[in-house]
Amino acid sequence: MICLADLCNLIKGELKGDPGFIVNSVNSLYKAGKDEITFSVKDKIDLEKIEAGALIVTRGSKVVYPNLVIVEEPYQAFAALLNYFFPHRKFCESVDPHAYVDKTAKLGENVTVGMYSYVGEGCIIGEETEIHASVTIYPNVKIGKNCIIYSNVVIREDVEIGDHVIIQPGAVIGADGFGFTRLSNGTPVKIPQKGKVIIGDYCEIGANTCIDRSTIEETVLNEYVKLDNLVQVGHNVRIGRGTAISSQTGISGSATVGENVIMGGQVGVADHVNIADGAMIAGGAGVTGHIKTRGTTVGGRPYQEIHDWRRSHALYRNLPDYIDRIKALENKIKELEHKVNMEEK
Repeated sequence: MICLADLCNLIKGELKGDPGFIVNSVNSLYKAGKDEITFSVKDKIDLEKIEAGALIVTRGSKVVYPNLVIVEEPYQAFAALLNYFFPHRKFCESVDPHAYVDKTAKLGENVTVGMYSYVGEGCIIGEETEIHASVTIYPNVKIGKNCIIYSNVVIREDVEIGDHVIIQPGAVIGADGFGFTRLSNGTPVKIPQKGKVIIGDYCEIGANTCIDRSTIEETVLNEYVKLDNLVQVGHNVRIGRGTAISSQTGISGSATVGENVIMGGQVGVADHVNIADGAMIAGGAGVTGHIKTRGTTVGGRPYQEIHDWRRSHALYRNLPDYIDRIKALENKIKELEHKVNMEEK
């Protein structure tokens, strides 16, 4: 529990209400109880349905409420309170006796390794990093400090991971890229994948996401990249700082994604494509060519500028009606032609 005065100090907010009011937890807008705090970024809310003891709003909000906490960034404040009321708990407190850590591996201070995990030869793990159960870390992997590696993650040899990285369960980092050539008779022949994956600080990798190693260079995720579950990043892809990619998206080999790009779910990006900084790609889009303009928004398969795609989609949706109208016009034209022919005779 925490009083509103201390809570305001915690999230750097301005209080309008009772500084001694005790808050016991945080909850969503219409589910928060009388001893809880919630937040809203909108002025149009149904105050009669809100029972929360206190409400966080953005500066300039016109909402009137008995206990208001005014902040610049409500989402950020809400996240801070979630961390306060529901602090992170370590999976284990040390190296479990059922884990295997190679004698040549170097573990920083307070590194924890869960049961049945494997840390290979020459690995370097930074301080305060957590490795949960059944994680496999191949030789010569470097992992920074304050990382969390959840259960059943596989990290292949020579991968480099920065500080404060979170890798959700089941992710595979550094598997072989999909590189093959073909003999004259059509038989596929594997091209050895001898490059590596480099992941920058503060990245987050979703559950069952796969990031492939390159043939000879590097697959790179720069700082603050956020990947959802079930994302496929092909070999030699480079993703810029702050980019966020939603679930079931696939990025083909050697594509370059700029900074602060946002991709919806089930996007497909062709190989060797370049995507400009700040681009937004609607869910289900197929990006088959370069996106050259910074900050542009595209959608559709194949992709178009978003307004053109919406117009095309509207036309496609109404296509049956247009076909019926065209057929009706054709019949009228035939009737008129028949009438003209009869008059000429």
